[in-house]
Amino acid sequence: MGGARLAAVLAGLLALVFSTIATASPPPERPADLRLEGQLTRADHETYLELPFAVPTGVGRISVAFRHDGADQRTTIDLGLRDPERFRGWSGGARDRFTLAATDATPSYLPGPLPAGTWALVLGVPNLRAGVTTRYVAEIWLEPQNAPFTGLSEAPLAAGPGWWRGDLHVHSGHSDGTCRSRRGAAVPCPLFKIIEAAAARGLDFVALTEHNAASHAQGLRELQPFFDDILLIPGRELTTFQGHANLFGLTAPLEFRLGSPGATDLNAVVDRAASLGAVVSINHPRMPSGEACMGCGWRGDVDPSRIDAVEVLNGGAMAA
Repeated sequence: MGGARLAAVLAGLLALVFSTIATASPPPERPADLRLEGQLTRADHETYLELPFAVPTGVGRISVAFRHDGADQRTTIDLGLRDPERFRGWSGGARDRFTLAATDATPSYLPGPLPAGTWALVLGVPNLRAGVTTRYVAEIWLEPQNAPFTGLSEAPLAAGPGWWRGDLHVHSGHSDGTCRSRRGAAVPCPLFKIIEAAAARGLDFVALTEHNAASHAQGLRELQPFFDDILLIPGRELTTFQGHANLFGLTAPLEFRLGSPGATDLNAVVDRAASLGAVVSINHPRMPSGEACMGCGWRGDVDPSRIDAVEVLNGGAMAA
């Protein structure tokens, strides 16, 4: 790997480490795709209104930021969202912004496919005083399905240079991570127990890298605000018959079944992951592959220039 490429990878890793997953994504650093604005009066008190907007085919994430000028007059506006088929959530007056995608959403909203058609931002008005006119603005960003990962934070968890201690290869019950239940049985370990254990060990960051699964992204979004002293990094352990690799910063679905359309070989899979913003790191390459650990050793014929990093130490491999 060339020096410039290595520097870029290290910068990418640092961006992951110093970014934090918040309850809602910040608005993208570009003008909104849609802007809905208007005004409310006493006639809207204790009513619900819908602000329709069009979502085209191919959208992978919708982010909304809402503001109004009536706070000094105790105007209260609740927020919700519906898509062309169903109600997607209601955050009331608890949030002024939210985001949703196929794999994750701000708490109060449902992740899932984003169908094309007419959506609506739903406003509830529990209080608007007589004689008051409140003006509102809703900005909406529509990100394409193939947009690379850009972070989910509004502010860094920590700033400035320093030494940061963490774990870049961790599993929960969303794949094969286990722990003891309250009665002592071995059970799929809930995400919060994994993060509690990391925090108890004084880690500054931890990457949740489930085997070919993206289901933990929603849990990370919910847990990060509480664990505000430890960075939670979304990731994936690409698990194939030819080897494993961690994909840091990936939340989008990824075809991993080698030989399938879109995954003709490992080069194609790694290229797709990189296009989605992932940092690619080969895992435990010296481990043997066999019935004890199927596919664990790296046998993939991949262009080395496509690989960003290699795992040097693995706790499971050392224990074995």
